[in-house]
Amino acid sequence: MARVLRACCWTMPAALWILTWGCTSRPSDPNALPAWIGSYPGSSPHATGSAYVFETKDDAEKVLNFYEQQLDRSGVHKEARGGGEYGGFLSAADDSHSRNVMIDVRAAQGTSEVTITPVQKK
Repeated sequence: MARVLRACCWTMPAALWILTWGCTSRPSDPNALPAWIGSYPGSSPHATGSAYVFETKDDAEKVLNFYEQQLDRSGVHKEARGGGEYGGFLSAADDSHSRNVMIDVRAAQGTSEVTITPVQKK
């Protein structure tokens, strides 16, 4: 009986993890942005933890305008936007707040450093 209880202690969590992992939707490329966000033209975003980062020679306003329009077409609408000499930011979510994204653009010596942090609830 003790062996059965010990076996259940690790098999049940393992089975739950396998089921959860198998049912979670993930992009085929773990470095790819979610399709509802899309990549900025000419960029090569790479994953760093839960965010995606890339650089572009375009200014912050151009990058934020692109993403505001791109996200709007995907049903994700601007909630807040700001900018200045430092660069800018865009916060957006869909109506149910199941898809959220924060885009931060920092101006640095003729380039824009872009960080995109998506959150998608299941």
